[in-house]
Amino acid sequence: MDAKSIRTSSKVRLGIVAAGACAAALALFAWEPTSSAQIKSPGAHPDYSVEVDPHLVLGLADHPWGSSTNGWGAGARISIPIVEQGPIRTINNSMAIGFGADWVHFSDTCWGYWYHGAPVNYPYATQDCTANTLWFPVVLQWNFWLTKVVSVFGEPGLSIVHRSWDWWWASPACQYGWCKTTQSTTDLEPFVFFAGARFLFSQSAGLTIRLGWPYASVGASLLF
Repeated sequence: MDAKSIRTSSKVRLGIVAAGACAAALALFAWEPTSSAQIKSPGAHPDYSVEVDPHLVLGLADHPWGSSTNGWGAGARISIPIVEQGPIRTINNSMAIGFGADWVHFSDTCWGYWYHGAPVNYPYATQDCTANTLWFPVVLQWNFWLTKVVSVFGEPGLSIVHRSWDWWWASPACQYGWCKTTQSTTDLEPFVFFAGARFLFSQSAGLTIRLGWPYASVGASLLF
């Protein structure tokens, strides 16, 4: 399976997982006692001007060379409220626009005995390669404030992504007949999607867990 096929398959699988997680959270907290639930109280959520979300990132199957190994990194998201109450007027929901920057580092064996269809017969045929991706997503965040502690959200959007990676090519001028070089691309991903949950410890601080494509994250939620 090539890299494009892996990324497309990951989009489908992770989109289903993210949507399922969001639906499960909504179903769970819809059954909470009225005394603790505020989903039926429009506007009963923290009043803030910006949410800052620094986080750790788990990169999911986005190797340029087609590996399924996950990567690790860090990033941040800034979300600015644009609809304080709505678009559904009868429940406690709101919307924000989010801007992010996320870095993910990958490391894996990028080729072995067979390399680009050609057999390689020497002890150094297995080499480690690295890749780095930089994501700059812009998303529409739709929040559902279920209780005073728990809220869930969905985030469809798009992203600019910059990928750089190592690869190998044959040349008699290089050691063992193979040379290592670096390649990079910058693209527009027209669709990214995340679903997550926010757990507030106070009116202005909490924990955010985000699942989706192209990565998952866990970090702080700081409301200002």
